[in-house]
Amino acid sequence: MSAMPLRAPQARPSSKPAWRPRLRLVRAPAQARARLPFLLLCVAILGGAMLGALALNTSMAMTAYTISERQVELAQLTQTEQLLAERVEQMSSPAQLAAAATRLGMVPAEGLSYIHLEDGTITGPAAELVAERQD
Repeated sequence: MSAMPLRAPQARPSSKPAWRPRLRLVRAPAQARARLPFLLLCVAILGGAMLGALALNTSMAMTAYTISERQVELAQLTQTEQLLAERVEQMSSPAQLAAAATRLGMVPAEGLSYIHLEDGTITGPAAELVAERQD
């Protein structure tokens, strides 16, 4: 057997304490900022953006309806203008002009007559008609 004791010898407590870290005062953590104002700001920005988009969309829809109405009005006015142009063309034909002149009591000229600007005399078949009216 050996000369070793059965139990290991225990260390004697020394009179010097073992090294310990120096303690210091720890302040309480800073209060976390309230999240409610931030959330309200985010909701307000989001709501404002959505209202702006709604207003823009409404305005664009109103403009589209106005454009559609103006296009219909333009088509109607174009059709009216074409009808009036056709009517003017029909009324400007020589046959229509002669019929309108006859209804007004006009008679066709018998020949060409001329006015001389230097002395103001009229030559041709109309000279006799002018002379009759002046009498």
